Amino acid sequence: MILDKPFPTDLRVENEATSLINAGHEVSLLSIAPYSKSQVIDYKGIKVYQNAVSTFHSKKMHGLAGMIPWMDWYVQRQVSKIFAEERYDAIHFHDLYMFGAAKKLKEHFDVRLVGDLHEFYVEVLPDYRWTQTFPNRYLISYSKWRRKEKEWLALMDKVVVVNKEMKEKTIPKGVGSKDIVIVENRLNTRVFDEYEIDQKVIDRFNKSFNLLFVGGFVGNRGLEHVVDAMHRLGSYQDIHLVLVGDGALRPVLEQKVKDYGLESRVHFEGWQTQEMVKSYLLAGNVGLIPFKRTPQTDNSSPNKLFQYMYYGLPMISSNCPSIQEIVEKEEIGIVYESEDVDQLVGSIINLYQDSSMRKRFKENGKKAILERYSWDANVTGLIEMYNTLKTN
Repeated sequence: MILDKPFPTDLRVENEATSLINAGHEVSLLSIAPYSKSQVIDYKGIKVYQNAVSTFHSKKMHGLAGMIPWMDWYVQRQVSKIFAEERYDAIHFHDLYMFGAAKKLKEHFDVRLVGDLHEFYVEVLPDYRWTQTFPNRYLISYSKWRRKEKEWLALMDKVVVVNKEMKEKTIPKGVGSKDIVIVENRLNTRVFDEYEIDQKVIDRFNKSFNLLFVGGFVGNRGLEHVVDAMHRLGSYQDIHLVLVGDGALRPVLEQKVKDYGLESRVHFEGWQTQEMVKSYLLAGNVGLIPFKRTPQTDNSSPNKLFQYMYYGLPMISSNCPSIQEIVEKEEIGIVYESEDVDQLVGSIINLYQDSSMRKRFKENGKKAILERYSWDANVTGLIEMYNTLKTN
């Protein structure tokens, strides 16, 4: 597997890798990120090649991969070093911008190629703040990215996507339906059950009614609307907003919180390990998915959805179809019109005042995870795909 983020931090990658190991496969991971040094470690049976690059080079290689093939060159070089010592049957690329090295690698090595689309990267590009800053806004060509997307997808023997909506939108890009495997970002409950609880986190928030958001602070997450809603909830002083994560939008959110005088009721917790995320989930009262509607968020399968369900957090979600379908079908929360702050405020007040509604949503969410949304059922297709690649 190849990833351009620090590891272990990516829950999807960890779940896929450990599930394949449990099914009898040997899995290694090349992780290209701003480590302090390059080294090889063992993490839960995964041989992790932690490849150190500077933050500057990491961001540039990632962000401009569709324009300048330096990510392709770098990945090809690092994989070739690994293959000089040991060989693998397949290379599994995580995220579209890593796919570019596939052509050269297949020319040099007898391997199958698997592309894992964590998101519709080309569609989400405009939502990243760095794409709108100088000089990136002049360097990035969305038409070229769309051409690269089709070119790179055509190189893959198999493609992994996060839900059925994403599968349907990937087929017109030249990928056969039988070559697409759905692996949703569901929760591996066994892993989370083993994590220790940090009682200090729970104690910090035990006197307030806590709206929780876990994830990245980027433009399509709609977090500015949540801060606006908190301002309108001024008469509900015990309602607090707990933001676990980080991203380019954080300074904007912090300034908005300061302008509204909400510093005592909005808490920026920064990035946390998955072990710590469990404690925040237990400290929350309501889970938020306030996404703006975009081609990416309309077809998303966020980890937080399943985390909220398992830990009994009733949900307030915007009306992104792939998320709305689960929230309404399983009766686990309230759906409001994306970017409508009035509806968001009303939804928060409804859940705050109605404890019986919260209890019903809580029970439904936990039951749904255990009966219909387990990770083990979710990963079956991936394991079968690799068994087939192996025998062929």
